[in-house]
Amino acid sequence: MYIGELLCAGLARSIQSLLPWDIPWHDPSHAVFFIAFYGALGAIGMGMMAALGRTLLNLFKKDSNH
Repeated sequence: MYIGELLCAGLARSIQSLLPWDIPWHDPSHAVFFIAFYGALGAIGMGMMAALGRTLLNLFKKDSNH
């Protein structure tokens, strides 16, 4: 076996993108990593949306100190 064949076989099994439909879910390590990855992104996104919502609510209050 040549090193080129080994590298090409490894490249064929690697992840080409982080999009959910491109992930080989048959490998449990990929599933665990990407569930944690997208869970963390979701938590960060929800926190950012909550902060934006509270900021907008405080901005448009009539009795605001600003």
